[in-house]
Amino acid sequence: MTEQPTAAAPVDTAPAPSATTTASHTPAALRDLLATTTCGDLVKHNTIISRDPSRPKVPICLDVELTVQEGCAALAQHRISSAPVYSPEAGGFIGMLDYKDLVAFVLEVFHKVPKETNQHNYDAEMEITDIVKRANVDKHSVPIRLVTNLSHRNPLIAVYSTSSAVAAIEQFVRHRVHRLVVLERADQGSPDPKSKFIGVLSQSAIAALVVEQFGRLHHGPNSKNDAAKEAWDVGNMTLAELGLVKGEVYSVVANDTVLDALYLMHEKGVTSVAVVDKSNGTPKLTGSISMTDIKEILSTRGGWRRLYEPAFRFFVSLRNQQGLEANGADRVPSFTVHPGTPLMVALEKMTATRTHRVWIVNDYHTVGGGGVSSASVGDLVGVLSLSDVMPLLLVAVGGSAEVQATNEEQA
Repeated sequence: MTEQPTAAAPVDTAPAPSATTTASHTPAALRDLLATTTCGDLVKHNTIISRDPSRPKVPICLDVELTVQEGCAALAQHRISSAPVYSPEAGGFIGMLDYKDLVAFVLEVFHKVPKETNQHNYDAEMEITDIVKRANVDKHSVPIRLVTNLSHRNPLIAVYSTSSAVAAIEQFVRHRVHRLVVLERADQGSPDPKSKFIGVLSQSAIAALVVEQFGRLHHGPNSKNDAAKEAWDVGNMTLAELGLVKGEVYSVVANDTVLDALYLMHEKGVTSVAVVDKSNGTPKLTGSISMTDIKEILSTRGGWRRLYEPAFRFFVSLRNQQGLEANGADRVPSFTVHPGTPLMVALEKMTATRTHRVWIVNDYHTVGGGGVSSASVGDLVGVLSLSDVMPLLLVAVGGSAEVQATNEEQA
């Protein structure tokens, strides 16, 4: 594992510093904030404000020959969800390792994912075969170079430190990624022409910036600060008004296995599933399992047997362990909001709890056609993620219409 900033060229083309689009109908305060704040500023600010002593103070990248167990342990130790993988032979980064890749690895090893040879090229099939073959001998000996990008859902996208936050949001929306690698351009005339890796920028850093400047907790729900109130009118609208309480919520029941939950996440392309109780006919949220929980399985020998543990028992044991690690402090088992929650409040909750999603549960009783109850208090009715918020921010600052249209076509 490398802890010093490493000189490397981006694998994918990095966007040029943003020329922010202006629009007379967009709130100037929010637009100016995101246009004048650079990706370098956000990476530096995110490092400074972290209260977690285990968070890295320098950017972390992973050596290509680390094992899966070592890579997973590094992510867990530094409380990060992904890191770029560096290859000395290639002279740069070869991709990102995140928990999506680790979940795909687990599913391949346990033959949970049916092989669809028409979706992979020959080289990819050979790599997967090599992974399974090596894992059958010792699951912990597999190098992360074979696992990096295995999920095909986490491309390495780079931006320069001088790019604006608007440019970063455009990349989040265009590529449907949660994190970007931030590079600092080499000085003109430098003997080393390579850009320097200075950190990873996540969607949560953008959310934290907006919340810090315009959130209700900072200015109060009845704030006289006009800039805070008018900067983003969408932030004052409820999730229901914005149409964000919609779509299928992927879930498992208490006795489904952890492996079942991981397979569902992989199949549906999501990073978390709810654990629900359907004994009364409607889904009541009892917990959740996310891809980051895979570290409990991969980081210790013998952890593989937990794949067959019932989902709810696994969830409870994880939260109990987290309570012990927090010196007995109370932990909220699953973070929830309601259809009537304003978007800014939901965003503040995600920022305060350092989560990328919150579950939406009913806070009122609804009656369907014929007087039949369609939903009751406490029913799970949706999930809100930061990926849902990024397009709304992009619209608010007059971002690229081409990016927005592309994202809508892919939806």
